[in-house]
Amino acid sequence: MRILCVSDVVNKYLYTSENSLGIKPDFIISCGDLPKDYLDFLMSKFNVSLFFVQGNHDNYYKQDYEKSTGFLGNSKFDFYSAYDYKKVFGGIDLDRKLINFKGLSMIGFQGCNKYNNGIHQYTQDEMYRRVRATYLKLFFRKVFLSSTVDIVVTHAPPYGIHDRDDIVHTGFKVFLELIEKFRPKYFLHGHTHLYDINEN
Repeated sequence: MRILCVSDVVNKYLYTSENSLGIKPDFIISCGDLPKDYLDFLMSKFNVSLFFVQGNHDNYYKQDYEKSTGFLGNSKFDFYSAYDYKKVFGGIDLDRKLINFKGLSMIGFQGCNKYNNGIHQYTQDEMYRRVRATYLKLFFRKVFLSSTVDIVVTHAPPYGIHDRDDIVHTGFKVFLELIEKFRPKYFLHGHTHLYDINEN
């Protein structure tokens, strides 16, 4: 099974190159901080389902999404528009939802460490409560179905894994507990950008 995972940076190759059609994903996962028009475009281009969590720069349920060119500059594509996405955006929000798709189970957690009281920001304690509120569902699967979750999707990284020392990019400690208890096959996150392949 092929999964196209995107996050934080609009990849021009995916919308300018015909060769990108050769990726042929079975579905798309977004780990946040991407324009909805871009995600909607990817769904249409590859004709597959999209599952997402929101990042600290996303507000996918706001009726009037403010226009910005921050991601694409002066590109001929403007992936921001001002209209009601509740009527058109076809992505499936994974935040605190346990979803089964094509034989895979997925759950997600939006947001990052709180730094200025903006949208989708949480303290360590707040994220503990959000994550632990899903444990009953996960324990049920573990006991009765002999499996828990295949893919965990988050915006922020786990504490001490791919995170940074600054308050904005500090990871969440409860994600370590989640990994230890339920052993997901994959843990996908965004928020921190990897510029050096030798980074841990």
